[in-house]
Amino acid sequence: MARDKRSLRTSDLASRISKAKGKRGAVRFADKVRRNEMSGVGRAYRLATEFIAAIIVGAFLGWGIDSLLGTMPFGLITLLLIGFAAGVVNVVRAARDINAAAPIPDQTGPMADDDEDD
Repeated sequence: MARDKRSLRTSDLASRISKAKGKRGAVRFADKVRRNEMSGVGRAYRLATEFIAAIIVGAFLGWGIDSLLGTMPFGLITLLLIGFAAGVVNVVRAARDINAAAPIPDQTGPMADDDEDD
């Protein structure tokens, strides 16, 4: 008897929780984020971080090599340029991954005319 009451309360609680989740927009947004649907700002931060991290790593490696070998500007400049190139490659790769993971938009209706097309 006590078990039936407990299961009844549990199912009632579960139905109230699911109702509350349906009403909250924040929960829907969190579900989108969990499913890897990034917002525009999230995409921009990821791409910027990929680019800046590669440049900083290249600069620090170049500075370290110059400090060890005593060839002050050459290692820094060379590895800074290599870091820049690696950053561009990382951004292109990350953008391709983000675009591949993005949901395909609904193509059922006609496209709206754009004012800039005229």
